[in-house]
Amino acid sequence: MSKTLSILGANAREALDSLRKAKLRTVLGLVGIMIGISSVIVMVSLGEIAREQARQSFEALGTDILLVRKSGGTVSGRPAEIGLAEAVAMPEVVLSIADAAPRIMGYGTFRHAGKEIGQGSVQGVTEAFARVNRLSVQEGRFVSDLDIDRHYCVVGAAVAEAMRQAGTEQPVGALIEVEEHLFTVVGVLNPKVESYALPVQIQANDSVFVPITVSKRVSTNPEIDVIIARSRAGVHYETAVSGVRAYFQKQAPSLELAIVTAKELIAQMESQMGIFTLLLGSVGSISLVVGGIGIMNIMLGSVAERRREIAIRRALGARRRDIQSQFLIESVILTMAGGMLGILLGLVVTWGICQYTEWIFLISGMSVGGGLGTASAVGLFFGLQPARQASRLDPIAGLQSGE
Repeated sequence: MSKTLSILGANAREALDSLRKAKLRTVLGLVGIMIGISSVIVMVSLGEIAREQARQSFEALGTDILLVRKSGGTVSGRPAEIGLAEAVAMPEVVLSIADAAPRIMGYGTFRHAGKEIGQGSVQGVTEAFARVNRLSVQEGRFVSDLDIDRHYCVVGAAVAEAMRQAGTEQPVGALIEVEEHLFTVVGVLNPKVESYALPVQIQANDSVFVPITVSKRVSTNPEIDVIIARSRAGVHYETAVSGVRAYFQKQAPSLELAIVTAKELIAQMESQMGIFTLLLGSVGSISLVVGGIGIMNIMLGSVAERRREIAIRRALGARRRDIQSQFLIESVILTMAGGMLGILLGLVVTWGICQYTEWIFLISGMSVGGGLGTASAVGLFFGLQPARQASRLDPIAGLQSGE
């Protein structure tokens, strides 16, 4: 065992000395492997970071959220609709549902003090809408379930700012015209970052929220487009979905529903992001293969240049496996050094991208470990053929070749 280690140590010293003497060749090999490994690190890490960002977006909304939409159905030859009374009563009847907020979605032009201040969503909602979607009020209050048929509204942060620019110092209590209907502003929302994790957007900053009973009278399409609900703590999402379906099957048998849960979307997202990460890693691996081919070319050139050295070592008693071991060790040292530099470069590039995009910075341990493992594998794989060629060199032919 000690003899084997001694031989390997001697081969490693010979390999390092050879790499030191051929500086340009060594640097070119390092650069090729470094770029390949760093590409894999960056690609895989960005895939993991994108997955984590998407997961955090879901967690910010809550994994207990459900979206209930109409997908079809007819009543007496007319399209079936989600009833307001059924939607509001759902948390009281369906034990797995903690809260539910139906919405009627519209669009309109906003005017204040005789000036057009913008366009945006006009959303008919209930009091529960703010709780379910975690909207907070900056001034005044949110619409109440007691605001039945009253022309009150709550404006988003961007709409309130547009009212201030139009000359209003205090939006709460002021009048705003929404598609020829006057509303009294009773509240202003805090700015809300829009999340695109779910297939429904709130667009809180640019919207005007009115009582849903008013929206049913003034909207051109007074149909509930979605119910945003939250399940109770500890309830499995399949239980919540089954409860909602059973409830509407009893209340409106002809109504067909499409129910989407955050947990289902998370599972789909993680599956898709896994494929995405694999694809990114595969693309990055192309440059690693190119770097490996460069290592092979460098090692083949080294063998050609050192034919006389190899022949002398063989003549002095070196075995074929000793020669092969020396060149393999040289190849592995070269790729491992390039791999370490590539990991460092990959970390720096990933950090820079995260700073630019304001994403959370994290590094996949799998990508780092895989980078080192891949560097070793590349060194062995692409160094094997040059090493075998060196070990099979005829000593007499090598001595006759000269320097």
